[in-house]
Parts: sequence; C-alpha cells; structure tokens
Amino acid sequence: MRSCVLASLFSLAVAYTPFERPGHPSPPHHVGPVGPYHRGSNATCISAPDASLIATSFGLTISNYTEALAVQLFTSNFTDQSDSVNTLIHEPGLQASDLGSLTFSSKVEFLAGQGAQPPVPFVILNLWNTCNTVIIRWLSDQSPLPVQGISIATVEPAQPGEGGGFGTGAQKWQISAIVAEFNSGAWLGNLGYPECKPAANTTA
Repeated sequence: MRSCVLASLFSLAVAYTPFERPGHPSPPHHVGPVGPYHRGSNATCISAPDASLIATSFGLTISNYTEALAVQLFTSNFTDQSDSVNTLIHEPGLQASDLGSLTFSSKVEFLAGQGAQPPVPFVILNLWNTCNTVIIRWLSDQSPLPVQGISIATVEPAQPGEGGGFGTGAQKWQISAIVAEFNSGAWLGNLGYPECKPAANTTA
C-alpha cells in the first residue's frame, strides 16, 4: 500500500525553480544561533549562503532526485517525519497509530523510497535559518490544487565518510533530520480522492 500511494503521490512533475515566485521575492535570512549540534562540533553556525545551498539541494531531492545528491546531503543517521505524508500513505484507513511515526527511519530507507519516485514540483517561497536549522516554506504547484508546506531541516557539520555535505567554504553541512507538514487534503484531491476534490466553479 505504501509503495502504491507513494508512486501516485510523486506522479506530477515539473521543473524545480529555486527561491522565485512572481511578486514574492524571498532572500535568505539568517536568524541567529540556537541549540547544540547532535554529534558535537566546534564549527560555527551555518551561514545564510550555506543554508541557501542546503535548501536548494533539499529541493532537488524532491524535484530532480539523484542518489549521489542524497548521499552527499544527508547524514548516515538521517530521519524524516511528516504526518502529512503518513496520511497520504495510509489513506483510506488512517489510524491514530499511523501519525507521529517516522516516515523514513534511516538514510538507506530514504534512498530506496525516494529513488523509486518520479519528481514533483517544488519551489522555495521563503527561507530562514538558525544556528543548526534551515526552515523552508515551499510550493508544489500541482493541478488543480496548489500545495504549500513547510520543511524544517536540522543540519550539522558533515562527518568523514558520510557523503561530503554542501557548503560554500571549507566547512560542509548535511541534514540529519527533516520534519515537514503540508496541505495533505489538497494533495489527496489532486490524487483523485472525491471527498477532497475542489468544488465546481459556479460563477456565472
């Protein structure tokens, strides 16, 4: 059931366009340091340019996935949690136990799951970062209903042997965890669920 729904979920494809939407410019914004790194480091907080690079790379794992990109971007202990995705996976028949659980519990599981899917539209609308967090507000411009969401990525300095990471300087960064939520009702409507389809336009 999971693989069947995911295949349908990721069947609407368009090109990825980073950081742009007509009338809505959103330059990266550095908020400031909060929180420790998971595995410890003397590195400085992630910079706004590096946060932008991490966000762009993450968007490409949705819109133009390659295994090489994902290996480089995510830590070996990467996890992904989204009740929105879990709702799509288990609908119909969603149970309370389906919510709050990890969508991908490891980097290996993510590589296997995401690698089997065609791309979906993904445009970054806004971007913020703290010391070890990159917050991405995004649009998946599907039809007939656009879907907006927010993904919160915990980042840490890249560790040797884990793919390399991304960064504009000597310090490279990777994502160790993603928490994301989006309009799953609109997404279900786009997948053809009749209770979630938009109402007919009755305007004369």
